[in-house]
Amino acid sequence: MYATITDVADIAGVSVDDATIKKAQAIIETASGRPQELVLNATDLVWLRKAVAYQCAYMEDDATSVYEQPNMESVTQGESKLVFGDKDVWLSPLAQKAIANLSWRKSRTIRMNPFDYRYELRRQNREARRISVRLWSW
Repeated sequence: MYATITDVADIAGVSVDDATIKKAQAIIETASGRPQELVLNATDLVWLRKAVAYQCAYMEDDATSVYEQPNMESVTQGESKLVFGDKDVWLSPLAQKAIANLSWRKSRTIRMNPFDYRYELRRQNREARRISVRLWSW
């Protein structure tokens, strides 16, 4: 597991049991997109430990409420107005922030060499000479 009972108490300041930690970890694994077995980076493990602790604190009052759909009191098409009821959404806002810091969730730059027109022209000329020599030789 990413976090223990003492980790949750130290990070979030709440006391939980193992069942709540397992539920929170399942939610964090789903939100992050990777199961625990595939995470090997130490920095990612720190962020995931914090995310599980934040999720446990979020689920402190009712651990099963995150599995329910948040109720909607009203939906308005004009001016796009949504009013939610008293049920919370399934992922803690602090856990969302921690998941955003994971290494596989960040954008990456792909470096490409610039296109060298002279080299490509020379390559095409060599290829054309090679083909023409083969075609016309007896």
